[in-house]
Amino acid sequence: MFILTLIVLLILDNQNFVIEQKIEYITHILTAVAAISGLGIITYNVHSTRMLVKEIQEKQNNGSTISSAKLLLLEKLLENQDIQIEVSYTNPSNEIPEDFYQALGQLGNDKPEARLGAIYTLEQIAKDSPSKQWTIIETLAAFIRENTPFMRDEEDLDDDDELGQEELILLPTDIQAALTVIGRRDITKEPANKKLDLRNVDITGADLTGANFQNTDFTGSCLQGCLFTQANLQAVDFSEVDMQYAVLYEANLIEALFYEANLQSAVLPKANLTKAVFYQANLHLATLYDANLTEAVFYQANLEGANLSDANLKLANLEACNISQANLIGANLTGANLIGANLENASLSTACLTEAILFEAALSSSNLSNTTLTHANLIGANLTNTILQDADLSGADLSRVINLEQQQLEQAQGNTNTTLPQHLTLPVSWS
Repeated sequence: MFILTLIVLLILDNQNFVIEQKIEYITHILTAVAAISGLGIITYNVHSTRMLVKEIQEKQNNGSTISSAKLLLLEKLLENQDIQIEVSYTNPSNEIPEDFYQALGQLGNDKPEARLGAIYTLEQIAKDSPSKQWTIIETLAAFIRENTPFMRDEEDLDDDDELGQEELILLPTDIQAALTVIGRRDITKEPANKKLDLRNVDITGADLTGANFQNTDFTGSCLQGCLFTQANLQAVDFSEVDMQYAVLYEANLIEALFYEANLQSAVLPKANLTKAVFYQANLHLATLYDANLTEAVFYQANLEGANLSDANLKLANLEACNISQANLIGANLTGANLIGANLENASLSTACLTEAILFEAALSSSNLSNTTLTHANLIGANLTNTILQDADLSGADLSRVINLEQQQLEQAQGNTNTTLPQHLTLPVSWS
């Protein structure tokens, strides 16, 4: 026992071994000792059994009586003949490859080609040892955070910042490689409900086309001009990010969070933004045509001049939003909440606003020609110079609307179920 203890202490004190190697060597030594001890026990049991059997045979030959105690002992020893020793070794697949530590060391190398090699080595280790994948992905995320911190200035907070795409800085090759490796991993090999931390990073101009960043936290990051075409960004947290000029064409953004994000001039056509949250976000001049925005929340967001043509905004919350001069031609706004929204000079022709709530909305000079407003709530809305040519107001509530003229009403369509302000009369054609 003293020798065993001494050997273990020598291994623990050896600085040439990493902790995983020390554990492995000590495990093998203890296993060997257990095996030797077990064989010794079996040998002793076999010897004792033979001696006892010999004694019993001699007494039987001499006519002597055998005690019950000895017979019981013989029975126990015979049972112990069947003892088997189970030796458990460390599963090689759970061992950390030596390349892992070498790759980690190379991530801090001054040469970019060395860092690049380390990143792809870690990717291969993650493929060969799926149980290590999450550790490796977190390591790469930490590498990105340490090397691309976003230093936010007061100028970055200016909603009217007109940064041009030609000013975007080229992303370092090793950072792009790390993002690519993270984006093409198999997330089914990772623990459930894990959130990748990429907060406060500046990865301006990164190409993340088709990448999988589901559940990633990008809070406070700079993602200007990033390419997220057809990327999986479901439930990603983009709170307070700068995403000016970012391209998210056909991206999966279901339940994504854009709280106070800057999406000025961002490109999101055909993106799936079901139940996405844009609370107080800046979408000035953003392109969202044909996007799926079902039940999306835009409360107090800036959508001035945004292109939302043919977008699906069914049951969307656009309360108190600035949607002035926006293009909503052919959009589906069925049941949408537009309470107090600013829609001045907006184009809503051929759009569907069935049962939409436009309570006290500003619709001055907006174009509602051929728009469906059946059973819509327009109580208290401002309709100064609003174009209602062939708009369907059947069953709509226009009580207390502001600046609606009889001439405007005559150009629209409706029925006896349409509620009009007291100073206007039902057009003859409606009855």
